[in-house]
Amino acid sequence: MALTDAERKLLAELEETLTAQDPKFASKLAQPHHRIHPAKAVGGVLGFLVGLVALIVGMSSYWWISVVGFVVMLVSAIVVMSAWSTMTGEGKSKSSSGPAAEPKEGFMSRLEKRWQDRQDQ
Repeated sequence: MALTDAERKLLAELEETLTAQDPKFASKLAQPHHRIHPAKAVGGVLGFLVGLVALIVGMSSYWWISVVGFVVMLVSAIVVMSAWSTMTGEGKSKSSSGPAAEPKEGFMSRLEKRWQDRQDQ
C-alpha cells in the first residue's frame, strides 16, 4: 500500500527526529540485523541430516532409532536457529545504572504529544 504525501512527510520527520535524538540507535537500525555463525550452521545442518537418516532407518528396523533421530533433528534445528545472532547485541545489558539514568520524558511520550498537537491544529 502506497503512502500519501503527508504520511511520507511525517515519516521523514520522524526519521530525522530519531537521527537527531539518538544517532547511535539510528545507525544500528541502518545495519543488517542478523549475521550467521557458519560453524554452528554447518554443524546443525549436518546433525539434521544425520537425524533424518536415523529417522528413516529406524522406521524399517528399530523404533527407538527413529526417536533418537527425531531428537537429533530437533536439537539440530535449534542449533541452526541459534546460529543467527543479532548484531546490535540486544540481549546484553547496556546500562547498569537503572531507572535513574532515564530521561524525564520518554521518546514515545514525546511522539504522542507531538501527534496530539498535530491533531489539535
